[in-house]
Amino acid sequence: MIRLKDIAKAGGVSVMTVSKVMRDAPDISAATKERIRRLAEEMGYVPDVTARGLRNRKTRLLGLVISAATNPIYARVMMAIEERAYQSGYDILFAHSLNNPQREAACIRRFLSRRVDGLFISPVYRLEENAPIYQEILKHKTPCVILGHRAPFCESFTNVETDSLQASMMATQHLIGLGHRRIAFFSGPLAAPWAKDRLEGYRLALREARIPWDDHLVFQAGGNGTRRSPDGGTNAIGTNKRNGIAGG
Repeated sequence: MIRLKDIAKAGGVSVMTVSKVMRDAPDISAATKERIRRLAEEMGYVPDVTARGLRNRKTRLLGLVISAATNPIYARVMMAIEERAYQSGYDILFAHSLNNPQREAACIRRFLSRRVDGLFISPVYRLEENAPIYQEILKHKTPCVILGHRAPFCESFTNVETDSLQASMMATQHLIGLGHRRIAFFSGPLAAPWAKDRLEGYRLALREARIPWDDHLVFQAGGNGTRRSPDGGTNAIGTNKRNGIAGG
């Protein structure tokens, strides 16, 4: 294994100089930095990221918790986050919650124990207003971004969400525009904020078209062992000139 002192000996400089070059210290000339870095690369030097993390308290690791990578939406999200992390010099640790609160908590605690520099979480939505694991994140002061709608248990964090209300409204308007008047709506899990937004979008589109609300056309789906759209998105399917389906 190539060490800093090996590079220092080969380059005719002190170990401190080599260390400063690797840290990009401002008091080392550009010419010296270029020469030492080229020499380190030729010798096959690989920095000890763990040791460096102990010194500066940065692991250059980010944790990402999603329900499942088989979900095509999350596959694209994972690629985007990993690409940005790569460009910024970070590595990603992945974990799947499988929409299980206990598994989600275990994954997050595992990442916190690795002292990740930040977290991205697609939360497991629950009806409870508090979730201890999210309080643990706050206690650790670990930066966290919620990939989805905020709910009471995670409202303290920055989030990125889709405009579910507008998407559902547009899907319903599309069916109405095709001539459908009886439009069924498949709602998502009751605990999910996006499910409520999509139901409201459906309701607004019906009201705008002066189509009477019919409770018999609204069905709860997703979560609790029931079937759910594989991409978690809003789906609209016309069946005939009188009937249509909007999914939440």
